Amino acid sequence: MSTGPTTLPASGNAAPKGSRRLPRLRDARIRSKLALILVVPVTAVIALATVRLVAVGEGAYDATQARSLTSLSIDISALTNDLHAERMAAAAYLAAPQQQADAYNLRVRRTQERIDAYRAERARVGEAPAAVRDRLAAIDAHLDTLDGTRQEVLDRQQMEVAEAALRYGVVLADLVAYGDGLAQLPGDERLADSRRAVAAFARAKAAVAEEESIAFTALSAGRLDSEQFSAFVSTLTGQQEALLAFSLAADPDQRALVDSTVSGDAVVLADRIATDISRSVGQRSPVTAQDATAAIGAVHELMRWAEIELQDRLFAQAEQARADVIRQAVIETTLVLLTLLIAVTLAVVLARSLNHSLRRLREGALSVANHDLPEAVRRLQGMGNVSDGGVDEIVREVRDPIQLNNRDEVGQVALAFNVVHREAVRVAAEQAALRTSVSAMFLNLARRSQTLVDRMIGELDAIERGEEDPKRLAQLFELDHLATRMRRNDENLLVLAGADSAVPRREDALLVDVLRAAQSEVELYNRIEFGTVDTDVSVAAHAVNDVVRLVAELLDNATRFSPPNTTVVADGRRIRDYVLIQIEDRGLGLTDEQLDSLNRRLAAPSSVDVAAFRLMGLAVVSRLAARYGIRVELRRNVEGGTVAQVTLPNATVVLPSLRGRDQAITRPRQPLAVEQTPMAPAGRSEPVGAGLATTATLSDRWRNNTPSSVPWPAAEPAPEPAPPAHTPPPAFAGGFNAGTPTVSQPTLDPLPYHGANAGGHAAPAAPVLPAGPVAGAAVAAPGGFAASATRNSGGGSFDGAAFGGLGASLAATTPMATGPITAPPEPSAEAPIFREMEAVWFRSHGNDATAIFSRPQFDEPPPQPAAGPSVPAVEPTRGRSPLPTRTPGAAAGGSPAQPPPPSYRSSSAATTSPPPAAAPSVPPA
Repeated sequence: MSTGPTTLPASGNAAPKGSRRLPRLRDARIRSKLALILVVPVTAVIALATVRLVAVGEGAYDATQARSLTSLSIDISALTNDLHAERMAAAAYLAAPQQQADAYNLRVRRTQERIDAYRAERARVGEAPAAVRDRLAAIDAHLDTLDGTRQEVLDRQQMEVAEAALRYGVVLADLVAYGDGLAQLPGDERLADSRRAVAAFARAKAAVAEEESIAFTALSAGRLDSEQFSAFVSTLTGQQEALLAFSLAADPDQRALVDSTVSGDAVVLADRIATDISRSVGQRSPVTAQDATAAIGAVHELMRWAEIELQDRLFAQAEQARADVIRQAVIETTLVLLTLLIAVTLAVVLARSLNHSLRRLREGALSVANHDLPEAVRRLQGMGNVSDGGVDEIVREVRDPIQLNNRDEVGQVALAFNVVHREAVRVAAEQAALRTSVSAMFLNLARRSQTLVDRMIGELDAIERGEEDPKRLAQLFELDHLATRMRRNDENLLVLAGADSAVPRREDALLVDVLRAAQSEVELYNRIEFGTVDTDVSVAAHAVNDVVRLVAELLDNATRFSPPNTTVVADGRRIRDYVLIQIEDRGLGLTDEQLDSLNRRLAAPSSVDVAAFRLMGLAVVSRLAARYGIRVELRRNVEGGTVAQVTLPNATVVLPSLRGRDQAITRPRQPLAVEQTPMAPAGRSEPVGAGLATTATLSDRWRNNTPSSVPWPAAEPAPEPAPPAHTPPPAFAGGFNAGTPTVSQPTLDPLPYHGANAGGHAAPAAPVLPAGPVAGAAVAAPGGFAASATRNSGGGSFDGAAFGGLGASLAATTPMATGPITAPPEPSAEAPIFREMEAVWFRSHGNDATAIFSRPQFDEPPPQPAAGPSVPAVEPTRGRSPLPTRTPGAAAGGSPAQPPPPSYRSSSAATTSPPPAAAPSVPPA
């Protein structure tokens, strides 16, 4: 049984191929739906975490940049201090014309080193914030002007002390202003206060430096004018304001540091000198320039030491703030990522758990659909009888296909599916019991109908033998043939019910006889012709009956589904170790889809249903083919119509190479009815069996025969009766006229054409059989018609002779007697009108397309046969069982010398009488 697909089929309401539509949420997979459930919260968490991480990252960046800018402020403070020292050296060099420039040049070199260090640190800072970007740009621009100022100072041309102090003061003002810009950077509040305090202290120190410069410039000129006085007072005021701002912004530690550093005698001395300078406006001051420079410069140095300590503390705070921000960023990032990881992991675990449960549910359902349930149905179909109690027992033995211990909805669905599976098995068991009952019912009905049909056929035989009215006899012939077809239908029902339709044969049958037996069971038998048939091939005894039925069904289909004016050709050939039977018709043919569907039915027998009864023939063929491993295939005929190919395997055929040597024929066997050649005129003997092939071919005319060394004895001429109205076809007792194969054997002459004669030529005369020593010769009945056909009433088993005289042709040969074997003639049991009517029946069913379905007209009684001598009857030897065929109107030619075997009844034990010399020949079939 097919296990079916391992995946779910596509949805029945899926969109047509090529069309597009928007995806629907209900069509999404569970995994996708779970992902959608997690998208919103995870997205929100990620968004919030991203905002926070961005803020933390910006804080870390700002802290890092603040640290870098604080480090740059240290370099700027050192540069400010060195540049002030260079200014004081320039002022001293300009105030004393006799002084050398060595001290000034030394200061210039130190300042330049500071400038280089500043620029290196400035490059590491990169893009500065807006708060200090302009200050740094101004510092860079003014530092570039120092080279010109220095050169003018060294030249001492048009450069006075006040001018030099002023130029250096502009650059120092920009350097001091950097601290104010740094104090405006955002960040930690404590760090911002520290930056403001350091910036205020830097302004106070710059005011002291400016005070020193003004005092040296004024005192070096001799007195302090009003403009210088105003500038000097402004510096003092700036110092006070800057120190006040420092006190407000600085923390206690910073204030304590400044108070402890900037104090003492130096500060007191500087304050007294500043007071003295303020009182000597417009007059010579009692304080010299060197004294003022020494006192105020000492305070400036103290403030420088305090500034360095304040900047170191500020840098440490900036470093700590940066570390704190980075640590916070790392912690928050780790927490956010860990939270996301836990959320996603938990979601994935839950999704996988649910998906795993659903997958197990799906796999269990598919396993039930594709394996468990079909296997259970197959076992149930194989059970011979299923009672009501057996159904319950089967259901109790069914295991649950889905083993899920979940208590959730998925587990409940699994439990529900297990219940559905058990109920499906219950329904299947009930259906199996119902099918068993229906099969038994069909079997009984078919057996009863078969018995009744056999009895009816026997009664018809008895009536036909004694009937003298030609019209009634024709009707009886029609009933006879209908009864034969009814029996075939009963046998088909037996096949569909799974029972043997006939008693198996005990001996093999030739392939040509199997084909003719199948032809005899077809309604339109007169449209069947045989092509090339190998006559040295036999069908195994156990398969003869079923092969005949299989071929008969195919022939019946071919004749029914093809135009009435066409013929159906059947061939049978041996190919290596198997036999190929080919049946061709000239119908409309089948489409590729129909061929594919029918070939699938033929290859795999389906269960008995309405379609099986609608296509009963194909259903029977498929079951019989499966029983013996026969391959049946339908193909398209290149010349139009359909070709049915039946491949008989080695197990169902008996090939010449497989026959035992002890079964060799010791003498020429009696030729079949279709193998007999026209007999020579009286007084001549024709040789028999020279150089014939082992195949039967459909020829268009009589072929020349090769003489043989074993002649037939000459026959006595017989008086010529009146010719019949039509040439009788070689069918049944009289023989078919449509395609009976022309069979040839190594010891027989070539065969004549058994079709309607073209051009109106009469067929050759009937052969005159010898009454000599050949055992098993046919006996002619009066009137030239084969007679004495008995039938089997045992349910359709093939028995008796086929086509009139077939029993003699299939009789197994026995060693040749030493002398002539004769038997006393027995009186015929049939009325003369029966024989004449039998001939008329088959003549009226010739292969004339216009007379296929027409009944014979009996305007005149058929001519009576002329009296003449007949050949004595010879009892045929029954070494081989004749292959049975059903021939309407076959009559017994007399009681046989010995009773037939129990399983057979002779269908038409052929007898032959010498017809008149001028009468048309009717070769027995």
